[in-house]
Amino acid sequence: MKKKRRTIIAIIIVALLVLTVVIVNSQSKVRPITVRVSEVKKGDIETILSTNALIESKQTKNYMGKAQYTVKKVHVEVGDKVKTGDVLLSYDIKDYENAVLQAQIQYENALLNKAELLEQKKKIEDEIKKLDEQIFILDGSSNPEDIANLQALIQARKNIQEISDEKVMLMDNSIALAKLQLDTYTDTLNEAKQGIAAEFDGVVTQVNATESMPLSMAQPAFVVQQLDNLKGVINLGKYDAAKIQAGQKVTLKYDTYTYEGRVSFIEPVASKDITMGSADAMILAEIDILNPDKHLKINFDVNADILIASAKQVLTLPTECLKYGRDGDVSVFVIKDGIAVLTPVTLGIQSDTQAEIINGLSEGDVVISTPSDNITDGAAVVPAGEIK
Repeated sequence: MKKKRRTIIAIIIVALLVLTVVIVNSQSKVRPITVRVSEVKKGDIETILSTNALIESKQTKNYMGKAQYTVKKVHVEVGDKVKTGDVLLSYDIKDYENAVLQAQIQYENALLNKAELLEQKKKIEDEIKKLDEQIFILDGSSNPEDIANLQALIQARKNIQEISDEKVMLMDNSIALAKLQLDTYTDTLNEAKQGIAAEFDGVVTQVNATESMPLSMAQPAFVVQQLDNLKGVINLGKYDAAKIQAGQKVTLKYDTYTYEGRVSFIEPVASKDITMGSADAMILAEIDILNPDKHLKINFDVNADILIASAKQVLTLPTECLKYGRDGDVSVFVIKDGIAVLTPVTLGIQSDTQAEIINGLSEGDVVISTPSDNITDGAAVVPAGEIK
């Protein structure tokens, strides 16, 4: 009897233990997971591409000059303001004036030589004509004296050296060469007389010319720039370049100063700068600066925020709520009656922190922020703290 009672007690204890385990496991399965959440709201959103821009002048001119000229006078210094036509540099033109004078004399001598040659040619032709006429008169005469004179005339005719057309042509060539040399020296002199003059209003930012010295071809004699007509220059990789279009709004920031701009030009082809040690092709784009001031200087490196896209009063959600699949599909966990429901969504434009929701959600939906791996579709969840 006692043994039977012990058996019953043991069975009851085991049953209680099993029931306890079942209850505990059951309770652990339905215990909700605490999660941070955000609410789908309507708002404005912008997609910004942030990069750096180098400030340059829209109008810059490097004046190289001519290496064969010697500098006589440098008329400007760095920082001088110049206007169109102002002379920056004068050349020493004495040697070129002498060269023109010599070429002029050579040309005139060639003309005189031809005139003399033509005069000789005419005298010879007149003499031949006279002899031919005399020979014609005496030809056929039986008079011994006439026959003797005829022979003398014929011999005189044979002894005359005529001036050929080829010799006249050679003289013409000499004249043409002399004229070509004269024109060349004259053009050189006229160019030297002009010196180097400014082609637009601006400020002299470099002076490398030295008086009494020839110009170097390794660097410009002068650099003139418009300091109040500025642009920003940016270099873009192939992925960023695909997002840029002419006319896009740009915000430039330097220190505490902010400037407005627009994308004004995009190079049609990419280029590689091997000197930078990179094999990646880059696209150069330019930005018109709409409100430059004295604080913005050429060669400054500034922050540039390019507005790629924008939308007004659309459904938005923090990007931290998004869950990306292997195939690039996007979904979120929407909380419905305490349950996490995996919901596919279609995205529009994105900022650094917000994403536009085109399909899949409605305004006011509560979505899990930064979902952990242990949250699955159908999991019980409870929001922690305030909804963002």
